[in-house]
Parts: sequence; C-alpha cells; structure tokens
Amino acid sequence: MKKRLVSLLLTLALLVLPVVSAGAAQPDPTPVQTQAETAEAAQHQYSYIALGDSIVAGIGLPDAVYQKNGSFYDVSGNYHGYSGDCYVAKVADALGLDRDHAINYGMPALMSNNLLELVQTGATHSDNADYTLPGLREELQTADLITVQIGSNDVLMPLMGAVAAATGGKAFKLLLPMLEGNFREINADSLNTLREGLQALDLTAEERKATLRLLDSGIAELCSQSRTSTLANIEATVQELQALNPNAQIILLGYYNPVPLMPTLINPFVDHFRTLNRALQQLADRYGVTYVSTTCTAVANDAHPT
Repeated sequence: MKKRLVSLLLTLALLVLPVVSAGAAQPDPTPVQTQAETAEAAQHQYSYIALGDSIVAGIGLPDAVYQKNGSFYDVSGNYHGYSGDCYVAKVADALGLDRDHAINYGMPALMSNNLLELVQTGATHSDNADYTLPGLREELQTADLITVQIGSNDVLMPLMGAVAAATGGKAFKLLLPMLEGNFREINADSLNTLREGLQALDLTAEERKATLRLLDSGIAELCSQSRTSTLANIEATVQELQALNPNAQIILLGYYNPVPLMPTLINPFVDHFRTLNRALQQLADRYGVTYVSTTCTAVANDAHPT
C-alpha cells in the first residue's frame, strides 16, 4: 500500500508548478490506476490527515474558512471545509477522498513546538497559537497518510516580534495583514493601505537605527537560532507519529522562501530555508519517511503560496 500511495502522491508536484494564466491548459493531476488498484481503492477508503500551519490551511485563498478569535484564529470550519485550491484538496481529489477522509489540520501561526505538543497531547496553548483537537491522536492512529509542513513560523514569528520591538510596536499592525492575506492582490486599495501604513510609522531616529540593524544582521541571527529547535521538534514529531501509527505513510514537505523580496543586499531567508531543506531530507532518510521538495512554489504578496 505504501508504494502505491507514493506513486499517487506525485500529485504533490502541484506545489512546485509555476503560476499560469487562468486560461492556460492545465494537465490532469489524476494518477492512472490499473483495474486492480481501482477495485482495491473502492474497498478501502484511504484516510489522509494534513498537519501544519497557515500554508497547509490555505490562508490567502479567497474561500479559506477562518476568522480571528481575539488574538488567535478559529479555523475549525476549515478542517473539512477547506478551499478546493489548497494542496490538501488537490491531493484529496487525486486520491478520490471526501472531506471526511481528508482532513486539513493547518493552523495559522503554528510553530514546530506547537505541532509537537498537538501530536503529543491533542492541544497547544501559547502566545501565538491556541488550538484544541481532543480526537487528534485517535485520528492519527488510523490514518493511512499523514503530511507535515511546519517550521516557517519558527523564524517568522520571532521576526515579527523583533520588528515590533525595533519600531516601538508601530510596524506590527502593518506586518500582520501581510500574513493574513490582505495584501495578496496588488490593487489600488491594497497599495493605498500599504502607503498609509508606511506613512503612519513615523519612526524616530533610534527606531530607524534599530530597524536597519535588524535588516543588516538581526534576521540572519534569528534564522540561525531557530534552525536547531525546528529540526529537533520535527524529529520528535516524526517519532511520535511513528509510535502512534507505524503503518502510516508520512510525508515531510520542504520549504520555499516566504519572503523573497527583502530590502537587503543578501536575503538571509534563502540560505536559511535551503539549509533546512537539506537537513529535513536527511531526517526523512533516517526515519524512512518521504521528503517532498517545494522550493519552486510561487509565492503571493502575503507570503502564502498562490
């Protein structure tokens, strides 16, 4: 069963396809099955659980189901009602799974330590994420396929905190909409909102100095500090998943650069995510799970995939 699922999951290559115009011809992502495979699939409805952050949830897509709940997010309606354009839906469609057998547990602002805690206990409560899934461990025990995409927020969340600190909190309200999909489309309204936000910053000389220092070397330091803990948390998550369900196929999805445009001579995220991808592939090899590269994923203006 694992080998067949690997071949079917080639549909994950949708992640690395460049954006094409709406009128361009699209290849059919549905894998070709033999009659025997089709008959067996009819007898066994696969179960797929996608774990991760807002990338998995499909935040930024117009029909993603989520809302702010105080300082946190409520995406419970997205677990089964996710956008047909997110990659979880693409995989589910290719495998012929309905929304009860392909569940999207993508959660905005989730970091790798949050995901580990969720898998271990069914809940996570922190300053950035507050989610409770009391039945998660039981669902994971019966899943045929589990995909994991996590770790980008491990550096982006501290970066948001560092930018807020450097600017005296002035930049936080400008940064947050960029991660919530509000600037996904470049139009007159979004450009005007961005311009007004920049003008309203009104940084002091000391705040400008701190911001430039962050751009010059601070981001690279944040990247370096986060890598070790990110990989340790993912490794512990894989260990927990394999202990819960030794028969499940586990897919680790790699990283793309969510911030390709930086006002610096060298974009520190390029090396950061390239290094993480190499380490994640090595981790996958050690534990006998599958690594899927997403390095060529096209990114929208809000750091989420198109």
